[in-house]
Amino acid sequence: MGEIGKILVKGESVFAGYFDDFEATAQSFHSGWYDTGDMGYMDADGFLWHVGRLRRFVKIGGEMVSLIKVEEELEKVLPSDISCCVVELPDAVKGAKIVAVVTQPISERRTLHELSKRLPAIALPKRFVVLEDLPKMPSGKTDFKEITKIVQDSLKRS
Repeated sequence: MGEIGKILVKGESVFAGYFDDFEATAQSFHSGWYDTGDMGYMDADGFLWHVGRLRRFVKIGGEMVSLIKVEEELEKVLPSDISCCVVELPDAVKGAKIVAVVTQPISERRTLHELSKRLPAIALPKRFVVLEDLPKMPSGKTDFKEITKIVQDSLKRS
């Protein structure tokens, strides 16, 4: 109870699988349980609390960190004319590290100081990368996959 984990559901109201897509069905169902792709926890009263999508969580040193939470707190400490997002990159020691992407140069030291008042040390970005424009998908949502690729390429060159 209170521990964040994957949300799996099972029951008569859960669909039986993806139409004409055996592979997607096999990846989403495990012993009759449907993996929603969401993370959550049960409280002491038995209520399920949703805390985010699994792909927007990262495991660092054995702890789950919400990239959405890091982004929310980063937005609070940045000037309003700067957009941001955070992505994860592999890390040989901790398994992953958080990289903050901002649309203008910032004082990294000041930003980290302010973030450290709001987030645990494990959730602080280890690097900052400046991209003038954050790539978007056709839906208008941030394209995290493309941003991750750009960040990886830029860090290889530096």
